[in-house]
Amino acid sequence: MEHRLGRTLRVFLVALAAAGFYRLAVVPIVEPRVRDTATALEMTPEEAAAIRARSDQRLAALGDVFPPGAWEREDPIMLESRQIRLLFKDYHSLPDGRVNLVPCTLVVLPDRNRVAADGQPGRTLVLRAPQGAVLEFDEPLDLRQGRLAKLIGGSLRGQVTIRGTPTAPGAEDDVEIVTRDIELDELEVRTGEMVQFRYGRSSGSGRGMVARLRPRPGSSGPAAAGGSSDKGPNIGGVDSIRLDRDVKMRIEGLAGGMLPGAAPPTAVDPAGAGAAPPTTSEAPASPPVLVSCRGALCMNVSANVITLEEHVDVIRAAADGATEQLSCDLLAIVLARKPKATDGAAVPATAAVRGGLEPVEIQAKGTPVVARSTGAELEVRAARLGYEIATRRILLDGEEPVSLVAKGTEMEARKIDYCPGPPGDPGSLMAVGPGWLRVRSEKSPPAQARWQQWLRMRPEGEGHVVSLAGDADVTVETQGRLSAAEIHLWLDVVKGSRPAKADPAAGPDLSGIRPSRLLARGMVEADAEELAARTDRLELWFRTVEPPPAP
Repeated sequence: MEHRLGRTLRVFLVALAAAGFYRLAVVPIVEPRVRDTATALEMTPEEAAAIRARSDQRLAALGDVFPPGAWEREDPIMLESRQIRLLFKDYHSLPDGRVNLVPCTLVVLPDRNRVAADGQPGRTLVLRAPQGAVLEFDEPLDLRQGRLAKLIGGSLRGQVTIRGTPTAPGAEDDVEIVTRDIELDELEVRTGEMVQFRYGRSSGSGRGMVARLRPRPGSSGPAAAGGSSDKGPNIGGVDSIRLDRDVKMRIEGLAGGMLPGAAPPTAVDPAGAGAAPPTTSEAPASPPVLVSCRGALCMNVSANVITLEEHVDVIRAAADGATEQLSCDLLAIVLARKPKATDGAAVPATAAVRGGLEPVEIQAKGTPVVARSTGAELEVRAARLGYEIATRRILLDGEEPVSLVAKGTEMEARKIDYCPGPPGDPGSLMAVGPGWLRVRSEKSPPAQARWQQWLRMRPEGEGHVVSLAGDADVTVETQGRLSAAEIHLWLDVVKGSRPAKADPAAGPDLSGIRPSRLLARGMVEADAEELAARTDRLELWFRTVEPPPAP
């Protein structure tokens, strides 16, 4: 009995010693976060007053980021790093080491290096969560020093608003995003809820957002930030924003449109170059462009490209009832900075306000892509479509033949590259064969051309040259037919035929031209009412007989 009691006593003493050793040696190593966090957040009233005074000074440096009456202006606690400011009123630590901040606002300042290079203030991002946030940092918050630790993750409860200030004074490129229940990682912001957004005057909505952030300059990622002298969050700006589905957008302020068949972005002054262009306030309001898709929208901020996926529809309705429409499976909108006015230089009509982004090019893919414009009597079909908004250049290609129909001109080829010219000018065209072209005009009989290699129209001198290569064949109704290995037709622009106002048609404008010379080479066959010939070379000169004046 005594032996058993002694053995039990020894076991009890060993267990007690082990527990004491664990409490004194192991617990401080494996469970330091909760105790350290609580200690770091405990302050005396004097320390709290000093922190709030320091926050007031830092808040004044932010300028007018917060509107009058905002809680951020009423003695908040502020922690800061190089580009980040974290503001809150109340706080307490959680057992798992995270910190509950109510309410919570995160401010991301513009990159200093970029601001110095651009000479502009840059964009400040403000993320506000009035219902609070639960955040996790890599080390306890140091309220006494006001130093912000590295953000690991967290969540923002309730409604969340993200605002971005204009990149320059007077620029209409401010940003606003409204959603709720956001989850944060070190370089990612995401939510599955509905998202409302605005960029300048344009707006939209979608469901499910993922915003990827850029590391600070000089940091290669999360690991690199750990060794930096600045221990704050490793955030250098926004890299991309993605909406997962049910996207709708309303794009405002596009004076020249963004679809084939739209009017030119700059209008020609009929009175002459001496007249001053209209200012932004005088320019008539342009109709909005409505964009929708069933799939995702992704805004690549670094590359200035917006992509939309799955059942993409773009439509614009003018006041006169004309519509421009584009349907495709994938649409990419390339953006660029609006041009800025220089001394003595006028800003184009599309550049309503300096500093913002505007569409300059679209790329579409589909089975097929279909673009229509009732005002220009235009219809385009192709597997791939490219459109440069400023020059109105259209590029069509794909595995199957592409087609273009516009105001009396109908064309089909393997590839079409067309750029309109000034008013009354047919512009430039390259159509890779095999292909065909039909032209109808009120003043001329219908004509049809076919080729196997290519059809090319290009400026030469004061006129143009149209060339067909590879089994070229031209038929003019009631006049005859001409075929050859290649055919070249020189065209003159009739003086006084150029209209003062540009026609929005996206096809060649042949109303103000007339033929002057023709050259056919290689197995030439001509069959007309007064001529039938077979030769290796044929040259013709045209003479236009003006009709006699009416009595």
